[in-house]
Amino acid sequence: MVPMKIGKRETQRLAKRAEIIGVARQHFFENGFDGTTMSAIAAQLGGSKRTLWSYFSSKEELFVAVIEDTTASVRGGMDFSGLGDTPLEKLTNLSRSVIERMVSPLAVQMYRLVSSLSDRHPELVRTFFERGPSRTRIKIADYLRDNFADLLWTNDFMTAGDDLVGFATAHFHFQSLWGIAAPPTAKQKDARARLAAILFLRAYGRDPDMLVPKALLAEAENIPAAA
Repeated sequence: MVPMKIGKRETQRLAKRAEIIGVARQHFFENGFDGTTMSAIAAQLGGSKRTLWSYFSSKEELFVAVIEDTTASVRGGMDFSGLGDTPLEKLTNLSRSVIERMVSPLAVQMYRLVSSLSDRHPELVRTFFERGPSRTRIKIADYLRDNFADLLWTNDFMTAGDDLVGFATAHFHFQSLWGIAAPPTAKQKDARARLAAILFLRAYGRDPDMLVPKALLAEAENIPAAA
């Protein structure tokens, strides 16, 4: 199939839309949803409010676009390539990429912003969950189903994926979200990713001793659970 060519006008429109989303994201991060105005965004863009409204008919619609763009960027950095010679290596690589994305400044700022909206704008929080974490959960579940179905005793790949992400990220993510510790080092991320993969395969493997030899359990015991 020959790919459809995008005309110059449409290319310019997509570029302008991306610029608007980038500027709006910074305003939302700095001022919150309620403190951000379409007028301020239009002023920074250097155009008229009419131009901005021609792309997004409301602040809520623009915020949803920021959600879509931000969560897609976070999810796009996760490693679903299946690289690795063993199941342990493959899940370590996936866990490492999930950690990297979940503690990235972009993800942390987005989570902080959305957390502040739960009382006043629950519909936006729900939209964030549906467009962001929910889609990531599905992608991880599909990855486990496609690559590990024969190795795991469960067919509830959504719950298994949630546990893998929890093993990998929970501590680092909350520390980053609340700003109570320095960002984890690369060495700490590597160690935590390997520990997450070991714990996951021991918990969910049909033959855990084959997937994670007992010799590796001693290694796991020496991996610090916290940063």
